[in-house]
Amino acid sequence: MNTDLTWSVRPLGAADVDPAVELLSRTSASDIRHLLRADLGALGVSRDVPGRALVAERDGRPVGAAKVSADPVFVGTAAARLAVDPAERGRGIGTALMAGLMADPLLGGPEGGGGGGAVTSMLRDDLPRGRAFAERYGFGVVHHSVGFRFDLCGHERELDRRAKAALERAGVQVRLASLVAEERTIKECIERCRPGLPLPYGDRPVDLGAWLADCPADTVFLLAEPVAADGVPAAGASAAGTPAAASRGGGAAGGEGAAGAVGGDAVTGTVRPDGMTILVPRTDVSGWHVAFTATDPVRRGQGVATAVKAASLLYACRAGVESVTTHNDESNTPIIRANTALGMVPDVGYWTLTRPPGAPAAPEAF
Repeated sequence: MNTDLTWSVRPLGAADVDPAVELLSRTSASDIRHLLRADLGALGVSRDVPGRALVAERDGRPVGAAKVSADPVFVGTAAARLAVDPAERGRGIGTALMAGLMADPLLGGPEGGGGGGAVTSMLRDDLPRGRAFAERYGFGVVHHSVGFRFDLCGHERELDRRAKAALERAGVQVRLASLVAEERTIKECIERCRPGLPLPYGDRPVDLGAWLADCPADTVFLLAEPVAADGVPAAGASAAGTPAAASRGGGAAGGEGAAGAVGGDAVTGTVRPDGMTILVPRTDVSGWHVAFTATDPVRRGQGVATAVKAASLLYACRAGVESVTTHNDESNTPIIRANTALGMVPDVGYWTLTRPPGAPAAPEAF
């Protein structure tokens, strides 16, 4: 019960989207503002969208926010987030927001029976109080990704040396790919490289089309392709680390020119990539985030992941980016070893939490 009449909880409206985005983004180890803005925008203007979004307001100012919504990427799950301004904690605001979310069928419904599927949440791993709060409501940690960062300024020569050596060892070249022109190639590479990777939600179905559609327009897709037997790069490929046009647009270097080159693939009609890295620009800092790095299972252990990640750091450096961050499962020893060898240093990571259907009702207070 709210005995402090200076604050109240209400449904989120269109005017609350921006402050709610800023509040909720504080719980994330990566920049998810574009995703939150789209999600909250839909929840705030339509009653037909599954889920709900709430804000806590004090003196006319949003001091807390929470939302639960269907997850379009991880099929059959819902995604929840909650945040309270640090200066306003201890007033019961988080408890009130969570009580409002628990009334939604996606999270629990009036009887606490669950909405039919698991509810997931991601929380940066330097917020133990937030984790304890979530655990009191039936959420449990199922995955931990550790964070790494590389501050790029002044390191171009070093990165160039490391990238060249890594590419030569792995026998690959790295080129920029266009999502518009090569979506099929990109999706096929992701699908082929995912098996065996420790992923946040295990083997749950993933809608790759929805995931790629959520990528910001300036997302960078880098493909590692085998070098021809004579060492000549495949036709049309761009040099590793050379900035080119936006990868979602039609002007990306090597976008369509690589088709039919070395190792033509009957599935994609292009050179079959050995691996890839996806770089997402951040809006909160002058940096990019490695959202995905993976290698074809038949090429693992041969340095392909290290090569494409080294090339991605060089690419970002030459594009004028100040830093690159990444997250990797704590059990993924090979990629963690590669991060360290490339000079990346520890940074904030995140916990993945899930609340299974039928989890017990939450306590009244925290």
